[in-house]
Amino acid sequence: MPDQPLQVLIKPAGADCNLACKYCFYSCKGNLYPGERRHRMSDRVLRELVRKYMNHCDRSAAFAWQGGEPTLMGLDFFKSAVRYQQLYGRPGQMVSNSLQTNGVLLDDAEWAKFLHEYKWLVGVSLDGPADVHDAWRVDHDGKPSHARVRRALDTLLEHEVEVNVLTMVTPANIHRAAETYEYLLDTGVDFLQFIPLCEPLPDGSALADFTIDPVDYGNFLIEIFDMWIAEKPRTAYVRMFDDMLSVIMGNPHPTCMFGPQCGLYVVVEHNGDLYACDFFVDDQWRYGNLMEMDLHHVRKQAAYGQFRDRKTAEIDECKDCKWFGLCHGGCPKWRPRIMLGEGSPKTYFCESYKMLFEHASEPLKALGERLAREQAERQE
Repeated sequence: MPDQPLQVLIKPAGADCNLACKYCFYSCKGNLYPGERRHRMSDRVLRELVRKYMNHCDRSAAFAWQGGEPTLMGLDFFKSAVRYQQLYGRPGQMVSNSLQTNGVLLDDAEWAKFLHEYKWLVGVSLDGPADVHDAWRVDHDGKPSHARVRRALDTLLEHEVEVNVLTMVTPANIHRAAETYEYLLDTGVDFLQFIPLCEPLPDGSALADFTIDPVDYGNFLIEIFDMWIAEKPRTAYVRMFDDMLSVIMGNPHPTCMFGPQCGLYVVVEHNGDLYACDFFVDDQWRYGNLMEMDLHHVRKQAAYGQFRDRKTAEIDECKDCKWFGLCHGGCPKWRPRIMLGEGSPKTYFCESYKMLFEHASEPLKALGERLAREQAERQE
């Protein structure tokens, strides 16, 4: 079976952001471009990106816009992106766009009308109630952002934009799982993602003090899982749990974190530079520049194969684990040997995942069997 087209994760404003979140891992990436104080994708790069990606894809092309903060580009930039997609799209080719944002600039109805009209999926970063969110997500003057994010979220929902919420699991919410889950659903959004906070110090000597404890994270996931599977306070899509359910039902892994290989997508920086992953935007994993190569050529590079295969290359001790087929060692970002240059090759969150898998596998298996029966009955 041939490889599916690469997905693109586009950083049109590079690492630039109107917030200064205390845990941000990407803000330092502006140092890759020391001659530029302000990073913005030019119209020339945008047009070439759309043209080449539409050509790279067959039936469907999925554009994912992230940052830094992509809305710093302004609404006209994204209108141009849609115009180029219409220009270079082939008959029958479907196009989708997703935007991951801190939301601060999206309280304008014009943004919401555009995002609704072209059916963009918008992911808003929201860590929980105000005291949780504002403990980490502040602007460059140290001012909190929670109220502004909620205004933007309400504006998007008012205009029927499809929205999901991305929540960082931090020291501020890790012992408040049920409260956080209920708060997020009370916003009106029912598609949630939880990302654990684990970062090395800038010099790579140790993990940052704000890194959460794996057992605490395991308990956090279990508490939310029990509410999710019981549909309390209401039905929701929680990415990790729904991904696990899909795999238990016999489907391929939907995302790269627990999949057997890396390399499902490529990062496009503001100037067209191509990188293996937004967690590994550095010279070692730079594939080239979009203005000088086609996306078809990425998979032909030795670096691409090395990056893809290292997912399971150094974790032989994991392969005898009964849960290996569910996690494949997790994301390499969180392996101490990669983060710190020494230590275990296993993911820092190994214990977290084992706790969740032990707790959730049987309920998920039962749920999967019920869903399969209901589907069969509908087809009779």
